Amino acid sequence: MPRVLKRIESVVPRRASGYGGKARGLAALARAGFPVPAAYAMPGWVGDSFFSSVLEIEDRPRALLNSPYVPEARLQSIAERVREATLPQDVVRSVSDALLALTNEGATSFAVRSSAMHEDQEGASAAGMHSTLLNLMREDEVLNAIKVCWSSLFRPRVLSYLRALGEDIPVSVGVVIQAMVPTEVSGVLFTANPLTGDAGEVVINAAYGLGSAVVDGRVTPDTYRVDKATGQLRDQIIGDKAQQTVLERSGGVREVAVARAQRERPALSEQQLLQLTDLATRIESHFGDPRDVEWGIAEHQIYVLQARPVVVPSTGSRRGSRRDRPWDRRKIVWSNANVGEALPGVVTPLTWSVLSQFSDLGFRRAFGAMGCTVPRDAELVGDFRGRIYINLTEFSSVMSQVPWIHPSTLVRLGGGQYASELDEVVAERSSTGFFLRLPQTVSRYVRENFRLQARVDDFQSYFSDERMRINGIDPRLLEPSGLDRMLGDVEHLLDETGSIMLTAYANLLTAVLVLIGVLRTFARDQGSGFYRELLSGLQDVASARPGFVLRHVAELARDEPEVAERIRTAKLSELTVAGLPAGPTRDALRRFVEDYGYRGIREAEIAAPRWSEDPTVMFAAIRSHLSSPTDLDHRVRDLRRTREEAEERFKKSVPFPLRPSVTKLLHVVRRFTRMREDLRGHVVEVLGMFRRVALEASRRIEAREPEAGPDAAFFLTLAEVRRVFHDENERVAIRVQRRRLEYERNQALPEPPSTFVGFPPDDAGVASTSKRLRGLAASGGVAEGRVRILRDPSQAADFKRGEVLVVAAADTGWAPLFLAASGVVTELGGPLSHAAIILREYGVPAVVNVTNATRSLRDGDLIRLDGDVGTVERLGV
Repeated sequence: MPRVLKRIESVVPRRASGYGGKARGLAALARAGFPVPAAYAMPGWVGDSFFSSVLEIEDRPRALLNSPYVPEARLQSIAERVREATLPQDVVRSVSDALLALTNEGATSFAVRSSAMHEDQEGASAAGMHSTLLNLMREDEVLNAIKVCWSSLFRPRVLSYLRALGEDIPVSVGVVIQAMVPTEVSGVLFTANPLTGDAGEVVINAAYGLGSAVVDGRVTPDTYRVDKATGQLRDQIIGDKAQQTVLERSGGVREVAVARAQRERPALSEQQLLQLTDLATRIESHFGDPRDVEWGIAEHQIYVLQARPVVVPSTGSRRGSRRDRPWDRRKIVWSNANVGEALPGVVTPLTWSVLSQFSDLGFRRAFGAMGCTVPRDAELVGDFRGRIYINLTEFSSVMSQVPWIHPSTLVRLGGGQYASELDEVVAERSSTGFFLRLPQTVSRYVRENFRLQARVDDFQSYFSDERMRINGIDPRLLEPSGLDRMLGDVEHLLDETGSIMLTAYANLLTAVLVLIGVLRTFARDQGSGFYRELLSGLQDVASARPGFVLRHVAELARDEPEVAERIRTAKLSELTVAGLPAGPTRDALRRFVEDYGYRGIREAEIAAPRWSEDPTVMFAAIRSHLSSPTDLDHRVRDLRRTREEAEERFKKSVPFPLRPSVTKLLHVVRRFTRMREDLRGHVVEVLGMFRRVALEASRRIEAREPEAGPDAAFFLTLAEVRRVFHDENERVAIRVQRRRLEYERNQALPEPPSTFVGFPPDDAGVASTSKRLRGLAASGGVAEGRVRILRDPSQAADFKRGEVLVVAAADTGWAPLFLAASGVVTELGGPLSHAAIILREYGVPAVVNVTNATRSLRDGDLIRLDGDVGTVERLGV
């Protein structure tokens, strides 16, 4: 007769299927020499045999799976019979012998864990469905715990899960009896980042006491991100760690509070971080794929308690050679000055999973269009405290291949701050390859420009049809498979839209760099604002249209006194389009919502509401225009005149034979600017389609897991959302709760600087007391006014016409208020940013990239901003 129990290291992994996923994983770890606590494994056939002796055939698991419906009361009765039945003597003797052996090796208590045949395997993890019992002191407790593990098979959720997996899925439940480790610190580590897919870093969560609090999401742990290649810490966030789970002397566990001073300290030392990183690397190398590892530290010894496969987002296949040697991470310059304008603040996991690969691909295409090569292992985009940053060191290294363009030019166009650490990067690169590829680059650029407009025209027709089709679908009526297909259609539309937008952006960037080179050569004496004058007042820029339309709506409302009075006096939070009296204003606003309702504050964040859901900013803009009309026609004429005069000066500054080429170059830059803004709006519209799917997915998740909350899908990756559609028994509540806690913690942390070297500092940026603040000139002109700081749409009601709008990022979602502002100041952004283009279209003076502007200025401060030189001067209060 086969043995009832085996030492875990005696279980041969390739023949261990009968022991279940957990035992199989522990056996592989133990046999490879990893520090696994002493344990015995019981195969699933022991439980099957026990069921045969105590249950009727119709009450056994396989028969229940074949029944279309089993009342919950019946399942509870069956589980109770299993727990109350007497175990066979051979099982009791085997357990007794195992406990004696573990005790002789130093164990003072035991953990009993289920090890089902259907858990911890790809496509069927069953994580958290079965039982684990901790700190059992006596033999009778262990014997009862074994029956509890077996009885967990009769939970309605487990049977539904198994039924969904099909007839061939194994249903047996093995058991692992393990020496209890009294861990002082424990947690979970991922051998690759589970959210970003970055295989170059280890993510470690750590808290005091036993790891169950971390695994179950009951505590906010410390989070460490460690670079695999160098062992350097990429980022460290100290969690609250308010509670810890500890062993009771009499058995079992309890929750205790952690002292305030201890909460504020890192749970892990530098040496322990290095040891865990090395452990993660070795485990991943042994198994050959990324792993989710539960670990604990007791008396300076690290123990591996469990290791299961984990699916990480794909970073896609990348062409090109690898870097000769990795960057020293202490010298890498990171910035979110430009990308933060499009997506400021903390990003949800769903948004990151959608946009990170999209951004990486876009940057590679843009560089390729300029004739630059990008190393296959280049880390172009990074995540710090939930915020997206770009790697300026990598960008500068790539850009330094272009001999006449210094990377500082690109950095400042994007709104970043040039750091001296980048000079070392520039000196290392060679332009030989760039010159060898130059004929191909020029040929491709000419070819792309020749056919791009026709390609865009074809795409616009395709997008219009797809938009109508997808927006016509009501996701609430779809089966899960239909919702999954809808999500696939939206993904495909983003790929198509992003591809053509990124082509336009790459061509725009190339043309702008050429234009800057020409300006420096022939028009150096024209001043720093000359470039902005040439590109002001382009007219018909898509992202500027909403502001113009709302100004027109205000003019309509002025002719309808009842409507105008309601918009002037009602609380903005209570105003709705449907709630307005019937008439031209309401009709115009309905059309506005149909055309632009997909836009909003932080519109690149899929979890953020759109104007169609929260019209606060829309009505705030209309109210501002109602207070006094905007002489927009005069502004437009001035901008056009300024642009035309600048163009004439530019032409006169270059040799006569080059003037036709200069005229063509300006036309190309302006055309690509309009094209990029138009296509960027389409990308935002597609992200709104993702939001519709995510909201419906969240509704369905909450219906079956109320503890997951109403917004669960936003805290899952795209792949995880799809698994929810494929498997109605997929459980995500604990994962969602854990990530929501991390998201809220990241929001509460001080905003990292827009640019930093190595790693973000722990403290917030210091508010400046200087009379004059400096940033980057984004839109020309001088303005004086009182400061109004806005941090979210709910504060838009406080904004008054003529105030200087001060925001962390000039997100295009704020654009309707730009026309009513006397000027705009932002902490992020650059001259090429979307908001800067809109502000130049409106003729509103603006200074961007003003460090700590929202902390240095206060509501009501009187300031003068100069959009020609990039300064903000305090005049008083």
